[in-house]
Amino acid sequence: MIANTPEKDGAPQHQPHDIVDTGATTSTTMAEYAVTGRSSKASSSSLRESIDYKKNHDLNQHSIGISEYETDEKVATEEYEPEEGKTRKKFSYSQFYNRHIRWFHLGMFLIFTGYLAAAFALQVPKGYDQENLVLGLIYAFFTLYIIFQHIPISIIVDPFLKAVAFVGKPVMRLSRRIRGALYAGSVMALIIVVVFAMPETENSNRLQRLIGLVGLVFFLGGTFASSKHRSQINWNTVSGGILLQFLLGLFVFKSSAGHDLFQWLAEFAEGFLSKAWHGTSFVFGEDVANSGIFFMSVVPTVIFFAAVVQMLYYINALPWLLSHAARIFIKVLGVSGAEAVVAIGSCFLGQTEAPLLVRPVFPSMTKSEIHQAMTCGFATISGSVLFAYIAMGVSGQALITSSIMSIPCSLAVSKLRYPEVEESVTKKADSKIVVEGDTESYNLLHAASTGAGLGIKISLLIVANLIAILALLYAFNAFLTWAGNFLTIQNLTLDLVTGYVFVPLAWLIGADNADLVPVGRLMALKIWANEFVAYNEMQTVYLDVISYRSQLVATYALCGFANFSSIGIQLGGLGAIAPKRTGEIAELAISSLICGSICTWVSACFAGMLL
Repeated sequence: MIANTPEKDGAPQHQPHDIVDTGATTSTTMAEYAVTGRSSKASSSSLRESIDYKKNHDLNQHSIGISEYETDEKVATEEYEPEEGKTRKKFSYSQFYNRHIRWFHLGMFLIFTGYLAAAFALQVPKGYDQENLVLGLIYAFFTLYIIFQHIPISIIVDPFLKAVAFVGKPVMRLSRRIRGALYAGSVMALIIVVVFAMPETENSNRLQRLIGLVGLVFFLGGTFASSKHRSQINWNTVSGGILLQFLLGLFVFKSSAGHDLFQWLAEFAEGFLSKAWHGTSFVFGEDVANSGIFFMSVVPTVIFFAAVVQMLYYINALPWLLSHAARIFIKVLGVSGAEAVVAIGSCFLGQTEAPLLVRPVFPSMTKSEIHQAMTCGFATISGSVLFAYIAMGVSGQALITSSIMSIPCSLAVSKLRYPEVEESVTKKADSKIVVEGDTESYNLLHAASTGAGLGIKISLLIVANLIAILALLYAFNAFLTWAGNFLTIQNLTLDLVTGYVFVPLAWLIGADNADLVPVGRLMALKIWANEFVAYNEMQTVYLDVISYRSQLVATYALCGFANFSSIGIQLGGLGAIAPKRTGEIAELAISSLICGSICTWVSACFAGMLL
């Protein structure tokens, strides 16, 4: 390669390229001539023509040296000033920022601190406001982020881990099964003590809490009884997942800070996603945007959210959040890196988009990991459809809380049903799991455009599934009604039959006795059709029929993509990522669907106990 500085007296002579070619010296001399600055604009143009000719000549005769000559041309024509013969370094904002990052961080911290002080000085005298709480939490997160950018977090984590290891040393001497039994027993004892120690409320007495506790034991016990490898169950993962789910529910239902935080999240999500109305009104007019048609309420919001997610990918915000949040589940629950990333991502993305976060390793994932990825997709909802449910009148706080609570529960239930018996590729280096950002978009606008295109595909998929499923459902109901008329059974339908089958499950999640049949029919409708249809039925047919408690537990029980149409969606999406594993994915589909449903039912049990 040529030197990066012009030759001066006494400087070492420029060496030719190490290429076996008799004309290499000639091209090197040309490059040196351009570097010394003795050429004018005409000579520079002549030089480029000579180089192009030389490259083509060499290509025809020898077919070598192309990359080296391109480097010569780039260095000779771009990195130097021919008129002055001096080097010209390109200015890089990123390099300048990294060189002075401490001062930039200090400036941002001082600006944010001044803003927070001024905001609190003006707002705190007016009284408590949940907006102040959220602003304070954002400031605390930002401060910790700035601090740990310059101070290694190990100075806190390492002493904590050593203390935990020292305290738990006597326990670690016990066998693995005894430790797991003690952990599971401690978690169950904590849940019982906290639930029954709380005073009774209008919507939750101790008998209703006992029913919810029975439901929790029944669902987990049934999953254990049907476990694929009962002897290989990691009870630390199962107990830790249930404990995290319970603590999240306790934080939301019995903590004013948790209630206000999730209430703010629901209001923010509703307000932010409602901005899609402006785009809809511009394209179709205000009359169409305000028509309340399902298509006009859902599709623009899905497109808008998909564009925002793609922009967050481009600026590396979402990959950073997912990778750091996944480390908590890796350390606390002992799952692999791929499982943790997919579990966290499912709360923001969809059931087929979240596995794309680990696309490079997905084909080599174990069957237990694939089962977990599918279970988490069935147990949660994506942010793109959140506003659609809120627009129907469903509680945004309950939707967000349920989806977040289902993350640790999906890990627990999946590992209870399908324990790990293979060697995981990502568990050995779980702390190094990296979520890739958007590397294909050229800028932020391109990322938004790409996301909007993806949003259109998701929207059309939703609409197509609704049309097909509802048509098939009503066609089958018509057949059942026709067949029932011969036996003098009036209005025999699929949701009526399965609704009675689901009545015991409605009782186990804590629905009021008077509402068992309606709640059971909603749960069955969600499985056979989807959650869109079930929520719409709940907000129209059963809005003033069932009680507040029954409506709340039903909201939690329906909050997930666990339905038969989603099986086809997951088979198509995951099969595209790992074509050779399509058979195994199909084999795990029904099991993961049931586990995803159980996760939402367990969340409903906790909601009924903590209400």
